[in-house]
Amino acid sequence: MRIQFGYVAMSMELANASPSKTMTAAQFEKIEDHEAGLRKLERIAKTNLHNCLRLLKHNLAYQISFFRLSSKLVPLVNHPLTEGWKYELAIAEELQAVGEFASEHQMRIDFHPDHFVVLNSEAKEITRRSLQTLLYH
Repeated sequence: MRIQFGYVAMSMELANASPSKTMTAAQFEKIEDHEAGLRKLERIAKTNLHNCLRLLKHNLAYQISFFRLSSKLVPLVNHPLTEGWKYELAIAEELQAVGEFASEHQMRIDFHPDHFVVLNSEAKEITRRSLQTLLYH
């Protein structure tokens, strides 16, 4: 059995490498052009993925083989304001770069859903959104 040590999303050693940059729903709503707002979210997600790749390279240098990605990698991904958004098309290149690097160096990466994912909620909307979040992860 091989033990893999790792950490969650942020490094205290690597400056300016947050993979959790975000935009709030209130900030998104202030953008008059909905498509422009989605493009801004995509730019943030690309920055987050770029920082994930930086973190993975840092981890390789320090023989850290496990990394948990931030649940905030793609801001507002399951929010009603962005329903129907095909974010995965816009960030495919960056996602592929992260996946290929991790695979090439036999690094394990995963997600952990946020605390608001509740599959046994009596509210059908919460259960529906929780399932969407799990599918995203």
